[in-house]
This record gives sequence, C-alpha cells and structure tokens, in this order.
Amino acid sequence: MVDLKINGLSFKYEKHPVFTDVNCIISKGEVVSVVGKNGAGKSTLLKCINHILKPVKGNVYINDKIVAALPQLERAKKIGYLSQQSEYLFPTTVFDVVLTGRFPHSPVRYTRQDEEIVARILADMELSEFSQRYFSHLSGGEQQQVLIARALAQGADVLLFDEPTNNLDLKHQLQIMRLIRTVAQEKQITSIQAIHDLNLAAAFSDKIILMHKGRIFKMGVPLDVLTREIILECFDVHVKIYNHGGTPHIVMLESSETRPVEN
Repeated sequence: MVDLKINGLSFKYEKHPVFTDVNCIISKGEVVSVVGKNGAGKSTLLKCINHILKPVKGNVYINDKIVAALPQLERAKKIGYLSQQSEYLFPTTVFDVVLTGRFPHSPVRYTRQDEEIVARILADMELSEFSQRYFSHLSGGEQQQVLIARALAQGADVLLFDEPTNNLDLKHQLQIMRLIRTVAQEKQITSIQAIHDLNLAAAFSDKIILMHKGRIFKMGVPLDVLTREIILECFDVHVKIYNHGGTPHIVMLESSETRPVEN
C-alpha cells in the first residue's frame, strides 16, 4: 500500500522559489534520503510534508488523505518530525521526553496506557536504564535515540528526520542510521531524512531523492542516483565510486582537474 504521495508540491520564500512541482511516491516501510547542495530545499521539503511550512501549490497525501486538511492532532498521529536540534530548557527526564510523544493521543492528561507504551518502547530500544536520567545529561547519540523513541511513542506512520547525524561522531552516526533503518523495517514506518553525507545515504536508504535547481533531479536506488556524472553535475566535484555489494561508496578526488577512473 502506498503510504506517502507528494503531488505537484511547490514552495517559495516571499518571491524566491525553493522548489517547484515536486512529485514522488514513497511506499510503507521505505527509508528515503533527501540529498543535495546547501540551499537545495531538503529541510524545506520535510517541513512542507509535515505542513510546518505551507506550500504555495500541491498536496501531500498519506493513504489518500490530504495532510493539510487533517486537524493538527490527527496530523501529529500520522507524521513525526525531528528537527536538527531539540532542546529542553528545563530538567526533563528521558521518560518524560518520550512521554511527550503521546500528546496527540492524550492532549489533556497522560494515561497509564501512555506510560506503558513509553516503558515498552524504552525497553525495546534498550534505553530503560536512562529513563530517569536528565535528557540534557546524555551524549548527542543517546539524545538522538531518545528523540527517535519519542517519535515512536507518537505512533506515527511517517517519520521525518532533518540531519539525524548532525554533530555526531562516526560511531554514533552509524548507530543512528542503523536504528532508523531497523525501526522502518520492523515497524513498517516510512522514514524520510534530509542528510548531507552521501555515503550514509547510500548505505542506509532504499531510495534517494536528489534535489537540484529547485526540483527533483533524480530519484531511485542509490546506485542509479549516485553516479559520477550526476554528482559532478549537481555538486560540482569529481569523485571515484566503488561498488560494495550493490552499495555505492563515494570518494571525492583531491583535484577537480583529476580525471576519475571508471567505476
């Protein structure tokens, strides 16, 4: 069953177009990475999917329902969104952070069922030992895991991640990307992430959307999208690409004058 459909989506800031006529279909359980140069519209596209930003044209559908037409709480039940930075200004325990994900289901008062759901998710993600620790005392990688747990507690069909590996070391980058992929596969949740690292996108995505010059330049499996020719045109760099069991691994060449060898 098709989970998410983007139909003719366009957005602009005042008189400056960001992207125009974006169309794509993403199936339930797929992990999709949105890549492109700075300013290509990756984060903006995520915010339009969630209706944080209002597109000037087009619609986003989840199971044939227009996202913009859904009441706010219903929309929150369908789509979870993790921004680049989530700050808690007051001392807040991990359990309470994850519990906030239940707000769309219990906007007046959290129930015992909400607490049981949170406890189960923390256990499933091996975060129970952190439940009474303050969120601000965790490492960046641990905080990201907690925020993913909060999104899972939300019970959303679609999860949107804006730079989920931002400011993380290599170990935690891999940890978070593996977690996103595992959650998508096991829970059949559609995951869409804006990300700069092309190698992480290639290794952990079913499909890649490449944004360039205000449109989707290419969408498909990593091997079809991340080619030398496409990367040169969209990022203006020469690369060497190695094929590791069907996954492209990209190495940027030192000099733009260096002629890359064949794949």
